[in-house]
Amino acid sequence: MSELQTTWETELQLAIDAGRAGGEAALRFFGHQGRVTWKPDDSPVCEADHAADAVIKQRINAVFPDDAILTEESGTRQGKSGRRWIIDPVDGTRDFLRGLPYWANLIALEASGDIVVGVLHLAALGKLYAASRGGGAWRDGVRLKVRADTVAARCSLVFGEPDCLLSALTAEGFGRLLRTVGSSRSYGAPYGAALLLDGQADAWTEGNVSPWDIAPFVVLFEEAGARFSGLQGKLAWPFRSGLAAAPDLHRALLAVIDAP
Repeated sequence: MSELQTTWETELQLAIDAGRAGGEAALRFFGHQGRVTWKPDDSPVCEADHAADAVIKQRINAVFPDDAILTEESGTRQGKSGRRWIIDPVDGTRDFLRGLPYWANLIALEASGDIVVGVLHLAALGKLYAASRGGGAWRDGVRLKVRADTVAARCSLVFGEPDCLLSALTAEGFGRLLRTVGSSRSYGAPYGAALLLDGQADAWTEGNVSPWDIAPFVVLFEEAGARFSGLQGKLAWPFRSGLAAAPDLHRALLAVIDAP
């Protein structure tokens, strides 16, 4: 990706390579479940999660052994550099186990209190989205820009798990949001994020999730021209919830959520 000449070029290329390797590792299990275990919160973990986790960490360790790593599947490895990689090896394991292609490998780099590199890899769909601070957001050599010409009543909103949103918003606020927009769909966070980046949706929201579920979207959305905040309007990382859209639409939708 020669267009991505930034101070984060090495880190971005590593994240892209690691995301592709993680996707390849997971795809070997796609279409058959293999061994599945269940976490205390009743979320599944399968062999693809562990295989992708191992190969992504291996790629990062080989280049930046002093960086910390946080992954959903194997927890935290402390580092000496002050930087941290945040990884969800397979985001959307439930979709993966049902043979649906909406799962993703998510990789982000946190440095100086910000997310500076983000990768979203929809391996089953053959799409990889990548961004770095100051370097833009890209897919397959095409620079991405979110849609900016919609009003709330005409826009398309995509969102993640409704139960996560309802733990971050009041039912009244969520209901107002859905009634305000022109259409709304729950595709899951990673695929919905891709729709926003590709200009096929106008706004994206997610609520009360873990850092690895949301970290790469911060830089991906902002480098594509979106305004990104928490659902209470917080603008600085870290987030556990998110609302992203072109700036005017973002302000309009945030006001709907916050309405008395």
